[in-house]
Amino acid sequence: MKIEYDAIVGPGANEWYGTIIVSNLRYEDGSAVNVGQFLEFNFHSPANLDATAIQPQFISWVTGATTVEASQIGDGDFDVTATIPFITPYTMQPPDQITIGINGNLVANPDTWLDSFVFAADHEPTIFGTVSAACEAAPDLALASVTPVLTLAQGSMVTTLPLSYGESVTASLEQGGYTVSGDSVSTDDETVVAALVINPASVEVTAGNTATIGVTFGPVERYCALDIAIGSLTGLSSETLSVTLIDSKTGNTLAAFDASTNSVTSLRKLPPAGTAHISLQNVALNDVRYSFEVPAITLTNALQQVTINDSMVTSKPVNTSGYVEVAIKVTADQTLDRQIDLRLVASDMSYLQTVAVQSQQTAFSALVRPGHYTVEATDFLSAGVVYAVGTPAQLNVSGDGRIELDVSIGASANLHVRGFPAYLCFGGCADLQTSNLADFAAARATSVFDYAGTDGAGDSNVFLADDVQTRTTITLARNIETQLDNVQPVLPVMVSYTCNLSLGDTPTILANADAHAHSFANYILALNIATEAIDNDHPVPAGFIVNPDFLGACEQANFGANYAMPVRGPLQTALDHWSISVAIPANITEDIAGYVLAVNWLTRTVAPSVTFGWQINLWGVGYSEWIYEETDQTAQMAQQTAAYVASLGVYDGPYAPDFLAIDRYEADDFTQRAYVNGYCYGPREWKRYFDFCKAVSRALKWPVMPWQIPASRIPNTTDPVATDFDSQHWGTGGSCLLGDPAIGTDYRNVHPTILALKFPSVFQPSMGATAEDMFLRSEPFDISNPMYGDFPLRGIFTVLLGGGATTGIVSAIGNPEAWARDKLNAYMSKPISFDR
Repeated sequence: MKIEYDAIVGPGANEWYGTIIVSNLRYEDGSAVNVGQFLEFNFHSPANLDATAIQPQFISWVTGATTVEASQIGDGDFDVTATIPFITPYTMQPPDQITIGINGNLVANPDTWLDSFVFAADHEPTIFGTVSAACEAAPDLALASVTPVLTLAQGSMVTTLPLSYGESVTASLEQGGYTVSGDSVSTDDETVVAALVINPASVEVTAGNTATIGVTFGPVERYCALDIAIGSLTGLSSETLSVTLIDSKTGNTLAAFDASTNSVTSLRKLPPAGTAHISLQNVALNDVRYSFEVPAITLTNALQQVTINDSMVTSKPVNTSGYVEVAIKVTADQTLDRQIDLRLVASDMSYLQTVAVQSQQTAFSALVRPGHYTVEATDFLSAGVVYAVGTPAQLNVSGDGRIELDVSIGASANLHVRGFPAYLCFGGCADLQTSNLADFAAARATSVFDYAGTDGAGDSNVFLADDVQTRTTITLARNIETQLDNVQPVLPVMVSYTCNLSLGDTPTILANADAHAHSFANYILALNIATEAIDNDHPVPAGFIVNPDFLGACEQANFGANYAMPVRGPLQTALDHWSISVAIPANITEDIAGYVLAVNWLTRTVAPSVTFGWQINLWGVGYSEWIYEETDQTAQMAQQTAAYVASLGVYDGPYAPDFLAIDRYEADDFTQRAYVNGYCYGPREWKRYFDFCKAVSRALKWPVMPWQIPASRIPNTTDPVATDFDSQHWGTGGSCLLGDPAIGTDYRNVHPTILALKFPSVFQPSMGATAEDMFLRSEPFDISNPMYGDFPLRGIFTVLLGGGATTGIVSAIGNPEAWARDKLNAYMSKPISFDR
């Protein structure tokens, strides 16, 4: 029997915040609702919310901890399911009420929200209706085995519905409005294609009722398909070839692509008739010019195989009179069983030489024409270690034959960081809601981070007796592993402060001995809890990021290693508090360098099994707006910060940390928390940020972790962007990091409401006037594919996403859509290994 209710918008509501008060729950016949175990209800809200927003107020105290699941289903429309457990059976009374606090506009259209509730006692509420889709017969015999599929979307809730030719199929869907779409049916080689004609294009599903959809087909389209194979071409095995397919009659380009030898490129939806020819750009390499002649192709409505082989290549040596030998001096830190390519590039001739990774004196095998060349050489990975290959950017080859190319090969960061897997991996911030388990499992994340202690910043005014946050985070990580059938590790990472310089007033906080004593002791507590979690499967029980903003604040204040602060006294107090009898090393001094050493020593002494690292900021150099400037200063800023870190001895000695975290600022770019504070990055800025990470890693020869990176995406022109879109948590971090073909190479694919976003006048000289300016200065850009492809070569071993109010992995923080989780899940099917 249906449960009825009364609902009103609470007094004092405005366009930013309000409450819904639900009361007088009863059955249709007026009888009382008896709850044995739980009350569950579904409703729509103009804003995202979590369990803290639901406040039951019953005559008797009978309820346990409420749980909430929410997902965005439209422009300012969230679907919410809440469950209130009952610790004892209870009969609902008319005065009993549930108050729901919502950070959204309840006053504009209150009935939209008040009429949306569906309640149920001791079972899920009935919120499902039926969709019936009738499909006509297959439009062509070639398509008879191809299954048409409809996609029904209500915001981020997407359901696929396979169809049957000449029949009707049904699906059960949650009530609400759905857009209906479907890709064309096509043979595997796309030589026969027919578009779906869907009527209607949107349906309203109501509980207990059936909505109908009709599917027919547009005209059948026929195409030619080509698989173009490039064989093992003599002398060109290392080259990337530029290939163009041209319509022989019109001269129009049908396709253009780059390909290496021993590869196959598939071209689809080409004209089904006519002729075409393949043109390959000439290659000039090692004093030989290569040209290509490929026979014309007759296009037909079929898949055809075309192979380019040596018989289609003409090679012609050039006259090398006056050419000279170019010597190569290789200085390698160590000898490795591998080779690298060195290339000299000019406009009309290039030279390639492969050399072994060892110190040696050698030379280019071909004589080199005198002239000006760009030098190309790439860094490489070997057994998890990044090796940096250094060469001059340019080389002038004179005619006197006395020229040498100096090449250095040195080990940089070792990406095998204790506790993390041997591949590039991703983790994220947790808020320890019950939905976190499903979210992290859906993303197949390899780490989960949260803040240790009670206040999350070191609890500098109290000695904590326990640290529930650390215990709960460790438990969450273990439960995620179980959810993933223990096929991958999940590392709990705690953010811990022994000195919180995120507050400003750096001199005062550095001088506060009592605060240091409390925070040192609370750090020991978290380390002890982590140590308790060691078992055979978890020899590294947890990770720690220590003292965010400390190094940045001290660098910004120009405080050197000898800047005085109390260290030994507070550290001894903390050790005594936990009855740890160990002598503090004499080289731990009463200054910043001594404090840094104290944190490192304490970590290795109390919990030698954990993995840990410090954190730095972009703004340590004094400001962060340098990243927007027309002149790229990334290398200089990174070198300055790395030099400061080195001056404090952060990564020196026997107690050195395992990694370095690098923070941009965790807010989603298109929210006021970000752009009002000078943080809104386009593709250019994100590239510079990751360049900064690489340069710091190279300078310190240490693995780095981009930390608190927003995973929000750029909305495209079809996304439901609200006029006031701040609460939707749009941004650029996820799109650039994880790849976003919907935006690709064209800023005009970005929703116009986003492009029109105005930046604060104080930042306009650096950021531009609008978000459109941000994209324009990034041109040309291409974010179709992820930026993380070369992260290992940049010294990046993992990326941690999100923050306390920023889109990451969990649905309860920022944008609840599954976009980032789906991207990460797909990546984990073939992660980038460090052992190559």
